Amino acid sequence: MPLTNRDSDGGPPNAGLRKRGEICYNCHMKKTFATLFFLILVLPGVAEEESDGFPSAYLGASGGIFLPGNGSSLKRAAMASARGGWYLSDNLALELEGGCAPNAASSRGGNATVTAFAARGLFHLTGIEEFDLLFGCERFDPFVTFGAAALFASRHAFADGSHRTAIGPTAGVGAFYHLTDRWSLRFDATAAMSVDTPCGMAYGLALGLQWNFGE
Repeated sequence: MPLTNRDSDGGPPNAGLRKRGEICYNCHMKKTFATLFFLILVLPGVAEEESDGFPSAYLGASGGIFLPGNGSSLKRAAMASARGGWYLSDNLALELEGGCAPNAASSRGGNATVTAFAARGLFHLTGIEEFDLLFGCERFDPFVTFGAAALFASRHAFADGSHRTAIGPTAGVGAFYHLTDRWSLRFDATAAMSVDTPCGMAYGLALGLQWNFGE
């Protein structure tokens, strides 16, 4: 009779390894979300202290679509995200964003939860004098973003199903439509490239609201 490797509890082969992997993933996500939540709580206080004529900090939330590219077994899925940032000058801000696509279908069968985090800079194109003269508008405010992103899946879904993470540079374009001095609509179109696995891409489209502090 052929021998079969089984876990000590009588389960199927590698069941224990998969369970430990899921536990590590859940712990990592909890710690990361806790860090992001702490930063979002701290930013408004910093904003009130450092206000200097321009919005010194902001908070926002968006809903959109996660669009996996090549190198992924996932399909498009709805995604929600939250962000917080602070301004270094009138036109340049640094921001942190966390997002989650809880029900991303896989072409290999089953679903996966995809969690994404990004640290990036945001530059307002109105800071370029020539651009502002040609397209200047009090409410319409286009921008570009650049930075680094990390995506984590609850199952092996990246690099053709051999990795659970995808880390690399990210860039995007977008625009604000300022409803008031405090409230703004925000649209983002982003792209991220994986460099820690065989090259893969992921894209996103999002629309949301942003609250500006300290103006």
